Amino acid sequence: MWPRFGIKVGNSTLCIAYVRADGKAEVIANKQGDRVSQACLLWNGDTEIECGLTAKQKMATRPKQAVAHSFQLLQPAEALANDDKLTNALKEVPCEYDKEAFVFRMEHTIPAEKEDQDDKIVTKELSAVEVTQELLRHELELARQYHTDTEHAPIAVLSIPSYYPPQAVKLLAEAAKGAGFNVAQVIAEPTAAVLGYKIGEDQLEKATQRQHVLTIKCGGLYSNFALYAVQNGYFIELATFGPFSIGGRQFTEALVQFICEEFKRKYKLDPHESRRSLAKIRTAAANCKHILTTLPSTQLYIDSLMDGVDYNAQMSRARFESLIQPVINSLMQQLGECVERAQQEHPELKRIDDIVLLGATMQIPKLQATLAARFPDAKLHNSHSADEVVAIGCARQAVYLLDPQQQQLQKADDCVLVEDDLYIWHGNDESNAKLVLSKGSILPAKIKVSLPQSGEGDAAEALASFKLRTGESEILAQLPETTTPNTDDGLFQLEVEVDWEDKDGNIVPLVRLRCM
Repeated sequence: MWPRFGIKVGNSTLCIAYVRADGKAEVIANKQGDRVSQACLLWNGDTEIECGLTAKQKMATRPKQAVAHSFQLLQPAEALANDDKLTNALKEVPCEYDKEAFVFRMEHTIPAEKEDQDDKIVTKELSAVEVTQELLRHELELARQYHTDTEHAPIAVLSIPSYYPPQAVKLLAEAAKGAGFNVAQVIAEPTAAVLGYKIGEDQLEKATQRQHVLTIKCGGLYSNFALYAVQNGYFIELATFGPFSIGGRQFTEALVQFICEEFKRKYKLDPHESRRSLAKIRTAAANCKHILTTLPSTQLYIDSLMDGVDYNAQMSRARFESLIQPVINSLMQQLGECVERAQQEHPELKRIDDIVLLGATMQIPKLQATLAARFPDAKLHNSHSADEVVAIGCARQAVYLLDPQQQQLQKADDCVLVEDDLYIWHGNDESNAKLVLSKGSILPAKIKVSLPQSGEGDAAEALASFKLRTGESEILAQLPETTTPNTDDGLFQLEVEVDWEDKDGNIVPLVRLRCM
């Protein structure tokens, strides 16, 4: 059942990774050599459907035959009932969308054979699940390069935004299964990103303090943030925020407006009057934005932008950064408000130890520099491409699964945490108290401790009596009656087992002691 795969599906792009024999996760490049595929689909008017870069390139001239930014609509009907939310989502969809049937309607015009005949219009309808299935089917072709077992479907872990409802997880799993994958698990994108950087794995080898991780995603359309506490190999979700309407679209639009104003000033022609001219500018602006993440400057050339006039200009990174500064300021203001709110709700969140970046927009150097200045004490993880780290994390998670055939479609599992430090001592002498569990530890837990004897007498009852405190509450614990307490050099060697039970909605700790 090897290798196993991790897949990230987004509004703008898809990415698939697999785990090599040496245990390293590696992204699979597509036919064009790109490590990230475009989440775009184009219908040719007959039976053929193109996906990826070729579909995106043709979308400017054939928008009614194309579907893009469809993943935001992979949600149950009740989640799309909000007219404002649906209207905002449809702004980036090039073809028509039926709000009643919740399907994309693509149209293709077949020219009439004779002049006295009307052109024929043919249509094709696809739901968001079917569109996602088509996109994932092309990812399956990439997976087949490494998965040669024709009898079994390749095992995959998929990601989904943390703010999507639980019903959307089932829809994504349904689409992946229809495409030919065996879906083992669906996890939240921020969780996958933290896994991709192996944050917290050193805690399994040595005792370390809790780490606080901030994940920042800025994708094509939206941005969202999540805060995690990482301790003892567990990822504890403290807070999630979003989605916010700040994404790569806003960064691209800043460059689009600059090009439009420059072109209008030079040639007295307004590209806003032509839908095709605007589509050309957006394509060129998006390419320019990606190039400037790695190069200090690039040439902006648009052939026959309007009325046969070409546009040609040099764009430096410094000029681009000045254009997008207002968007960066908006994103940082939103981020600052969210972190402040999380710190109010979680007083223990006094510092951010790690920052993980998700989404292609987060690769902009100016944005990374602004984050580093805002959180100078945090480690900024950017060694993986921000557009690939989620797929890498999903692939690593696929390796951890003991039984991948047992499908898990919850983004997270609920668990009970210790709300305050838990101490134990013998008798009434609290000065010799030992820490059993620190705040945030997962229950149930079993810990071994060496505890000084209080010296309050040798009676069996006194020897067997211990106290524990968590917060303002004290718990009296006794060794089993059949146990004869033994002390070695005045020390008890105890095994403390801490569990919990639910009494009328209240979590009550249960403590069991055993002499070793």
